[in-house]
Amino acid sequence: MAFIDIPGNTRVKNILRKSLARDRLPNSLLFSGPDGVGKKETAAVIAKALNCLEKSDDACEICPNCKDINKENFPDVMIISPPKDILRIDQMRLLKEAAYLRPMVGKKRVFIITDADKMNHEAGNSLLKVLEEPPLFSFIILLTDNPYDILPTIKSRCQNISFSAISGEDIKKSLIEKGMGRDKAKILSLLARGNLNKALSLDEEEVQAQRKKAWLLFMSFLDKKNMAGLLKKYSNLPRKVVEEELGPILEIISSFCRDLIIIKEGGDLRYLINQDYKTKMIDMEERIGLEQSFSYLNFIEDSFKGFEYNTNVRLIVSSLIVNFFMNSSG
Repeated sequence: MAFIDIPGNTRVKNILRKSLARDRLPNSLLFSGPDGVGKKETAAVIAKALNCLEKSDDACEICPNCKDINKENFPDVMIISPPKDILRIDQMRLLKEAAYLRPMVGKKRVFIITDADKMNHEAGNSLLKVLEEPPLFSFIILLTDNPYDILPTIKSRCQNISFSAISGEDIKKSLIEKGMGRDKAKILSLLARGNLNKALSLDEEEVQAQRKKAWLLFMSFLDKKNMAGLLKKYSNLPRKVVEEELGPILEIISSFCRDLIIIKEGGDLRYLINQDYKTKMIDMEERIGLEQSFSYLNFIEDSFKGFEYNTNVRLIVSSLIVNFFMNSSG
């Protein structure tokens, strides 16, 4: 895998390539951003580029060094992960000792630390000196989904590179390139919510079950049915459970709304996300106005903002229900 094979985050990849080409890549890097957006893959490409025998700003994927790094069989590239949710001090001591040893077979030594937020104070303090003054031939790349949990002393000694969620279009394109059908790729890219790994791991039967559940919920919103039951169900669940269960369903409902907008505006039906629900949506087109469809999209977007800003779960769900209730015609 080279930079071009990693979907999304074009700006980040361009910055890194330019730094590599100019031989000005910082020796201590912190990659932060959501899960599944290519942080580890990007770190691996950097490790290959620093040791590649053909290129200086990317992986050639042909030379022996690139091939061995892909197999995780290259002595100068080390991946360090927490064995049981904690990065231990002995792991950091080993890294520190290895960082001061000259490369054995490659040009540079590269250490990739996954889940860097799992580093406790002892392990972090052990790593401070090498992060602040690393040998010119050693590069340390820390990866985290939770940058706010990184020790401030660690963060201040690294160049922070922020990764964004991958766009739905980029995920769809990547899935199609991997041989997936276009209609299926549309749905999975929607449910993945910026996480390519999630899109690749979604189970077909589970996806169809979620879509059916989303359609039934959408119909209950329009009919103003079971609102109290919905509020009771989700208001009493833990926040993470609500976000993981309700989030994908709301994404699907938003896709139904987008499809209805295309239908009501007389758009090309080839652009519908839910091709297999086309007949159902055409049949119920008269029940929902164009303005309503746009309003529903805004209500759903407000719910996602609530999840992002850690708003009280009961408030998110009740606000969503009230908004749908007041704007439904049933």
